[in-house]
Order: sequence, then structure tokens, then C-alpha cells
Amino acid sequence: MGGGSRARRSLALPTVPIRFLALALSLAWPAGGIGAEQGSSLDWQGGAGYRFARVAPATTGKTGFTLLPPSATGIVFTNLLSEERSVTNRNLLNGAGVAAGDIDGDGLCDVYFCGVDSDNKLFRNLGNWKFQDITAEAGVACHGQDSTGAVFADVDGDGRLDLLVTSLGGGLRIFHNDGQGKFTEVTAAGGVASRTGGMSMALADIDADGDLDLYA
Repeated sequence: MGGGSRARRSLALPTVPIRFLALALSLAWPAGGIGAEQGSSLDWQGGAGYRFARVAPATTGKTGFTLLPPSATGIVFTNLLSEERSVTNRNLLNGAGVAAGDIDGDGLCDVYFCGVDSDNKLFRNLGNWKFQDITAEAGVACHGQDSTGAVFADVDGDGRLDLLVTSLGGGLRIFHNDGQGKFTEVTAAGGVASRTGGMSMALADIDADGDLDLYA
């Protein structure tokens, strides 16, 4: 998939590198902040396609997290599922996924939520823990689809995070990112169009040819 030579093999937030991310609808931030005791900016170090900074969490003061409600962050989303549908198709009770990544290259992590009886939603990170719903203009609502999983990955090696979404009965869909927060579906061109079902996926360059391979 894709003919680029600069495939990204892992995704990382602009703070510290991560491989897996679980994100609740209400965001949380450690009390006192990361590296608060140093009183200075982080010392960033570069790597091949990522950057990282060593941190030392504060050892004094209150520990834990501060809850940021949807009214403060702008992230308002509920994955709906009717009782009638849950009885006729128990697979729908497995829930739906979430993807996080910097879709517009501004250094902030944006968030995409999957829905079953509700449309998917994409929230752009405005900074300072504020988010904006840009689903309509981005073209990634996947209306009428039982979406189950999602991932941001640079499929074609152009340096922009594309979007892949799995579903039940709608197969796997691929959306190409223009780098400005707008996506174009390229599922048919990617050779993955089907009416099958899937719950999750993984991408990696398994044969070291510079292209991301896909497992669903």
C-alpha cells in the first residue's frame, strides 16, 4: 500500500513517545505538571522520525489528575447503541475505538472517536486543552456505519497521518490526509474495499521496503 519511501513506523505525541494510547472522553492532567520541579523547559532530543525528552515528575505536592469535563475541553461524544440492536447483534457490544495523532502538523495531538449508532467524530486540538469538532469539513463521519476501530498512520509516506477505520459489515476504509485537516477516501484505490467485518488493525513495515503493511 502506497509507494512512498518515508513510511512512519510509529506514532508519537509531541511530548514523550508512546506506542499505545487509551483516551477517555474526559481528559486528565497530572497535578503539578510533568517536570514541574525543574522549573525549566524540557530538553528535547531527536531520533529517526520522532523526538523525546526525559522528565522527572514532581515529588512534592498533591499527586493524581485533574478532571477536565467536556464543557471545558469541547470534546462532546457518546458512542450510542440501542438495546434492540445489541440483542440482534452481540458483536456491537464490543464497543468502538479511538485514534490520536497530529493530523495538521501543528505539533498538537488531535483525537478521532468511532461510533456505532452514532457518527464518528474528529476533534482538532487548539492547544491549552481546547478542542474543536471538525468532522464535517474533514469528511470522516462514516455516517450509517458500525465503526469499531481506527488508527492514524502515514500510509503513503508523504509525512501526513492518514486515517484507517474498521467496521462491521462495511469492511476497512482508508482516508488520505491533505495535511490541512481534510480527508479523501481512497479505499478502492488501496485495494481493501469489502463488506466484511473487523475490530482492529495493526500497521508495520514487515519486509523493510519502506512501505507500511496492514493487518486487520
